[in-house]
Amino acid sequence: MSKKPRRDRHWHNREIKRIKRERKISHTAALRVLEAEQAAAEISLPAWVRPKTVYVNDGWSPQGTPFTPPAGVAPMADPYGHAYEMSAAAYLLTFTVPDQEDFYGTEVSKTIDAIVHAHRFLVRPQAGWYRAAAQVHGPIPVTMPLTSDAPPSSGHVTATVLVVPVARIAPTMEALKAFLHDSFTAAATAILQRHPAPAPGLEPEQLPVDPGMAEQIQERLQPRTTSWMHLHPTLAAEGPVYETYPERVVDIRARGWRHTGKGRYTADLAEQRGLEPRTYDELAAIDGPLSVVRPPGEPDAAQFVEALTAAGTKAAATLLLALYQLAAHYRQWSQEADEPTGSLTAGAEEAQDSATMMDLVWSQGEQLAEQRDRIDTEALTVLKEELEYWTGTSQHYTEVAGNLAVLFSRAADAHGGWSALTDPDLRKMEKLQAWLMSQAKAPREAPTGPGVPRRPWETEPNLPT
Repeated sequence: MSKKPRRDRHWHNREIKRIKRERKISHTAALRVLEAEQAAAEISLPAWVRPKTVYVNDGWSPQGTPFTPPAGVAPMADPYGHAYEMSAAAYLLTFTVPDQEDFYGTEVSKTIDAIVHAHRFLVRPQAGWYRAAAQVHGPIPVTMPLTSDAPPSSGHVTATVLVVPVARIAPTMEALKAFLHDSFTAAATAILQRHPAPAPGLEPEQLPVDPGMAEQIQERLQPRTTSWMHLHPTLAAEGPVYETYPERVVDIRARGWRHTGKGRYTADLAEQRGLEPRTYDELAAIDGPLSVVRPPGEPDAAQFVEALTAAGTKAAATLLLALYQLAAHYRQWSQEADEPTGSLTAGAEEAQDSATMMDLVWSQGEQLAEQRDRIDTEALTVLKEELEYWTGTSQHYTEVAGNLAVLFSRAADAHGGWSALTDPDLRKMEKLQAWLMSQAKAPREAPTGPGVPRRPWETEPNLPT
């Protein structure tokens, strides 16, 4: 009989006893900590690699991302606070840093950014890390003096900010106090890592704040907060936690992913791409930043419809050329980077509308590029800029084919139907009409023009001779 299971069991029991002794916790709590440590050890995230043609700022490097947990620290039993509602706190933070400024801003401003960044994860001693975020308001006009009364050293400045951390924690005073302590510890550590205290008594200091004063500061000073690239969906302000995960996201490599429940995502065309399902954190850490798929905002939609309407019978041709030019750019960039860096179908890669759209774009685009008399130049600029905004690297991605059908149908319903927005050559294309007019209220128009065969129900019956 192999002795390996017995050795594993002995090791398991020994580790539980060690954790109980070091952290002074119960057997059940120690078992949970050990299980969490083992689960964290099993997650092996490859280094994050930025696509060659995409620029991404702070927090994204091969050494880690905003979704890479603190090295060597196990997660708490519920690191995302699935069991709790959102809680917020507030306190004043006074710190002293060099009185310097460069192209990127003052040292006070950079320190505020570091405080925000430090709240991606908070660490509870002897418990583990958990998810949090923070807003930082300030510096406030009146600096709160340090209790030491130590004056700032030469070449330094003392500043006071309002820190408002948020997380999903237990609704008890004990949990709130521990949360505030964790927040201040993270903030102070971030400050001292940038600049050690210039003299004794000038260390970062946490000060209580009256709720009324905190509210006034929040109303008057714009907050510095977590970038959209760092925001975790479990920190949404409303709704049950698993409803906060977006239904669809697009990764930085222009691939679509759909939420399959409890924070897990499956890639579009997963088998062809050889991609396994991932948690939100794994997906964001490997292929983030992620863009949430959503419809266009109403002002943008109205501008899009207005451009189509202004183009008149050149609208459909102008739209196809805008799509073709953008698709050609994305194809070129992807070839240069040797990986996808832009897509017109990422929000709905497996949808029939997407396949229809791309077939028409590639079959008609090159011809339209050579027939500029069929194109409205002003509308082309507006439509192309909007489509690039929909599909570029940003907080949101707008699915193209389905939303184009909605907006084109809206323009057609309001301004004369299919014939009013198409030239004679495109008017007779049933495939194009079926896609762009799929959301129209008016019935489809029969294709017309030279060379269009009559449909079976339009031919006269064979009469007896």
